[in-house]
Amino acid sequence: MQNLQTSSQGRAVEARWNRSIPRLEYLASAAAGMLILALMAHPVAGGMIVLAIAAAVVLSWGISITSRQVTGLLIVLMLIEAVTASSLAASSDEKIGAVIRYSLGFLFVLPFVSSVWRSGILRQGGFRGYTIYLIWALMSVSYSILPAVSFARVIAATLPFCAFCAIASEVRSGDDARRAMGALLVGCGIIVAANYLAIVIPSSMTWRPDRDTGILRFTGFFTEPNQVGGLMLATLGAGFIYWPIASRGRKALAAAAMLGAAVQGAMADSRSPFVAFAIGCALYTVWKYRIRGAIALAALFAIFYTAALEVPSMHVYLDRGDVASFSGRNVAWDFAVRRVKERPLLGYGYEVEGQILNSQYFPGWDEVWSEGYQSSLHDGFLSRAAGLGIPALLFWLFLTIRPMISCFFRNRDPWNLRSIVMLASLPVFILYFTESVSDFRSFAGILMALAWSMLERERLFALEQAASRAKVAEASKTPIVRALQAGHA
Repeated sequence: MQNLQTSSQGRAVEARWNRSIPRLEYLASAAAGMLILALMAHPVAGGMIVLAIAAAVVLSWGISITSRQVTGLLIVLMLIEAVTASSLAASSDEKIGAVIRYSLGFLFVLPFVSSVWRSGILRQGGFRGYTIYLIWALMSVSYSILPAVSFARVIAATLPFCAFCAIASEVRSGDDARRAMGALLVGCGIIVAANYLAIVIPSSMTWRPDRDTGILRFTGFFTEPNQVGGLMLATLGAGFIYWPIASRGRKALAAAAMLGAAVQGAMADSRSPFVAFAIGCALYTVWKYRIRGAIALAALFAIFYTAALEVPSMHVYLDRGDVASFSGRNVAWDFAVRRVKERPLLGYGYEVEGQILNSQYFPGWDEVWSEGYQSSLHDGFLSRAAGLGIPALLFWLFLTIRPMISCFFRNRDPWNLRSIVMLASLPVFILYFTESVSDFRSFAGILMALAWSMLERERLFALEQAASRAKVAEASKTPIVRALQAGHA
């Protein structure tokens, strides 16, 4: 009897002890609160702590998700971009962003290299073509004006390219392609949510005045407002493509991520991604709804144009900055065109085109053009011509545009992925006219790369189907038909 009482007392003490232990969510909330207080009290030191924790989370969680499914690489790639694009990583004297990018890139991508090679995808169609393009970029190291930078950026592009090849090799249907877009949306949603937490950081770090107009633009934990715009473009593109196969609960989460990204894009005052996505949506509406879509777009344009004329504040907002010169970008464009004419065949080296602005003959004196190879020409096509030459630009255009056009031919869209062209590929392609988008990097670049790899995979699948149908049709012919055809030939 005494033993039973002792046992019951022990269980009671154990129960009280278990109840006194804080649950995981309480610990997480307390940790988040402490980090917020650290950020408010000591932004730099607290930010480095957050950066270290973020890298640790990417490492542990990334290993878990990529070991279960290859599309988890998309989430990892997005988180790597977010961490390396943060203002804390960019301002670090120890180049912590580069360390994180290359170390995590090798860690997560190298295990898939052997499977990519065995799959044979690197010897097929556009994937073989892009391999040649990257080898071309590697060869440019031999004559680059900054060989070390070109080599590092070739490696930075090759690692995610292998990841996209691994993902594409596992795609067997349109639903697989849309699920891959869903994985990309998950990565975008995590970053959008984290960027809202950055609002608690002092405004001098999360809101920065525009150089031309003085308008405060939201940057979150990034270095530039345009990065917020790129995140918005990737989130909206991935969200709309994933939407048709999403369940009701996931549609709610997708809508929240897309709305949150759009709000952040508006706070960042990033016009180019909005315009690019609006054009893509307009073309999609006309393609899907034909005359009704065209009429609806005409009505919306009339309403918008009338509001722009009648509302003074809106008119002033649309005309802000030096719109005629694309906010001064035409100065860099004109100079870059002249430099491309000097070396039209080979260029100046892979992704070091910003270095040509350091010339004593460059007329622009703004701070934005004084960052050496990190300066952007704000034109993706011109950047490629300056980096690898005009032939490389034309080869890249062929690789990129071919799957976008192919899916609109008869029997060339078995997976029904035409919407990807207008909602993902085309907006980023339009963005190329005002921004330099790196190969397989940056938020917009990852969206473009995933869209291209899915469309190219579909194109190859459609060619395989056509060859199979031709083979079956040939086998079904009677000997008499074959003899008549041979005689006619």
